[in-house]
This record gives sequence, structure tokens and C-alpha cells, in this order.
Amino acid sequence: MDNVSKVYGFLWAVREVRLEIAAGEWVALLGPNGAGKTTLLRLLAALAYPTDGGIELFGRRLSYGNSSLRGMIGFLASGAHLYDNLTVGENLRFFVSLYRRETTAEERAEALNDVGLHEKAGEYVSALSLGMRCRLAIAKWRLVNPRLLLVDEPYGSLDSSGVDMLNRFLGSLCAAGGIVVLATHDIPRVLERCSRAVILNRGRVVFDEHRRDPWDSFHAAFDALDSPQLPFGRATPSPHG
Repeated sequence: MDNVSKVYGFLWAVREVRLEIAAGEWVALLGPNGAGKTTLLRLLAALAYPTDGGIELFGRRLSYGNSSLRGMIGFLASGAHLYDNLTVGENLRFFVSLYRRETTAEERAEALNDVGLHEKAGEYVSALSLGMRCRLAIAKWRLVNPRLLLVDEPYGSLDSSGVDMLNRFLGSLCAAGGIVVLATHDIPRVLERCSRAVILNRGRVVFDEHRRDPWDSFHAAFDALDSPQLPFGRATPSPHG
């Protein structure tokens, strides 16, 4: 992300963000409500486009028409992109086909088994709990295997076994050279696994550091989030519209 800003009306959702992430990194994206975390994820997913600045992924510019590049990106959010009037198995088969992936019935069954939904394959998604929907979302990304996986607040809808399963999946993706960017308010849980933390406040990056032990600088930055000295302001007209 090269000096990326996103403005809605007179509100800076993301402002002058510079961010470079290497293969294999698991980045915890942290900050209070309204800090810009979800907007940043949407920008990286090409679901929103910068007002200023540019985004490059894997050596190529991220743009609206670059469908091959967007096919390398996953966005995991509880219950997102699921169809209530299709069964669990049908949702999985349909979603994978959108990414032009070829999977066998055995591979789909194995993915559902890995997330504890094998016995639910014939049930309609409308009957699933929020936690089961999140497990199904994890199963579909296991099959697609994106190079960049963006994750938005996954822990609240999962029980302890689901959290462990998700973390194993994200860890294996990073171990294979993928990138994970995970936005959450569950600080202790994500700090156990992430390799790096980025803190946003009022649209700006106020902390960006690789994990260390002890991590006093992180705790000091997080404790300072309510400081009135943190940058904030209304948007001024952009030269790029």
C-alpha cells in the first residue's frame, strides 16, 4: 500500500497508509471501532478503491479489471458469501467453481470433515448457526487456497475447537508462503499467533512492528490509543477526486 487514503464524504476512513507485507507473514490488524480496519481489508480485497495512492500485490497493480489478481485474494468473514437456499455441500461446490478450481467430491468431503461439518453436508445453510457458517467459510478457503487471505473478526462466532482449527489453517497457509491479514478485537488470542502487529487509529497507522518477546512497545502503543494527540482531521478535497 503506497500512501493509500480512502475518503467517504468528509470522513477519512483510511489516511496515508504505507504498508509492505512479505510472503509468510501473519499480520494482526488492530485498533478501536471506527479505526479503519475493515476499510483497509476491503481495499486489499479490491472491494473498495483508494481515493489516493495505489496498491500492488505480487508485483502487479491491483485494479478493478485485474480479475486474475483478484482470484489470488480471499476474504474470510463469518457467514459472508453463503447462500441460505443451498445446502452446505452445494455452497462449497458453487463457491469453488467461481474461482475456477477443480475439486473432487472426496476433496470437498475432506474439507468439510476438517472443519467438523461433514454430517451437515446435506443441510441448508439457513439452518446453520453463526459458528457453523464460519466453519463453512473456512472450508471453502481451504479448497481455494488464496495467496492473500483477509480475515475480519472471526473469533467471536467460533468455539474453542473452532478457534484452534482456524489458527491451524492460517498457520499452514503462512507456512506455505501465503499472507494472512486478520482484523480483530481479540488481542490476547491473535498475539499468540501473529508474526506482526499493525495498529490503526482514526485511519492512520500508529504502530507497525514485528513480534518480539517481551513486546513492551506494542503495549505502550495500544495503551496510548485514547491519547488526544493522535492524528485526526476532516478530509480536504483530493486532487484525484
